[in-house]
Amino acid sequence: MTKRFCSNFILSLIVFSNLSLAKEISGNATTPVAPITFYTESYPPANYMENDELVGITVESLKLMWAEQGINEQDIQLVPWSRGYRNVLQTSNSALFTMSKTPAREHLFKWVGPIFNSMHVLVAKKSAQLKFENFGEIIGHSVVTLKGEVSEIILKQVGFQDFNMAKASSMERAFRMLESDRVEMMMTSVHGFQHIVELLKIDQSKYQQVWQIEKIGNYIAFNINTPDSVIQSYQQAFDNLAMQRKLIKQKYHLPKIEY
Repeated sequence: MTKRFCSNFILSLIVFSNLSLAKEISGNATTPVAPITFYTESYPPANYMENDELVGITVESLKLMWAEQGINEQDIQLVPWSRGYRNVLQTSNSALFTMSKTPAREHLFKWVGPIFNSMHVLVAKKSAQLKFENFGEIIGHSVVTLKGEVSEIILKQVGFQDFNMAKASSMERAFRMLESDRVEMMMTSVHGFQHIVELLKIDQSKYQQVWQIEKIGNYIAFNINTPDSVIQSYQQAFDNLAMQRKLIKQKYHLPKIEY
């Protein structure tokens, strides 16, 4: 009787211990992370379509981050900037790239990067012979920028008023306004102007930078409700891939000032 009791008691202890261990393991298991929908716009060389394929610096960097984390590639949707921005503001498990991290946006999203930088400059025709000693001399001249983009935000922050700031819907239209003397200067990033020169086969020697405005980092912006653990995982993968990311920038001929 005593022997049987001891045997049953020991068996009960083993079962209880196994159940407790299983519960502990279950409790410590990582909760599966929901797939993230990524939104982007057409903005070379960061993200754009080429031969029916989405390519660019951020696209290739993101795919490397997925591989580094051992997760499957997620959905990427090419949409107008305003739609992608609105969706990621309002929808969990979503992200938008490539976004400049400004003070006004900083607390609206969670960030991974910077993927690369944008040096925003004012470009003018050499024939206009514009030379400035200080920024105060620039304010009175006309400039074109992209409507709703970070370049417009920056110009307003540094003091440009609506009456001498034209707003174009694309880089090409902005350049055409400068080319036809409808404005004296064009606000653009260094890589943005380089792209438009290649696209439109412009004689770059006829144009010059007349002022450097600001250098801003470009990131992947995640919905604010994204778990910190997800952001940390992406950022760690990003940091681990420094050498590969440098090669991607070289592949897309990013100016070194914007690395």
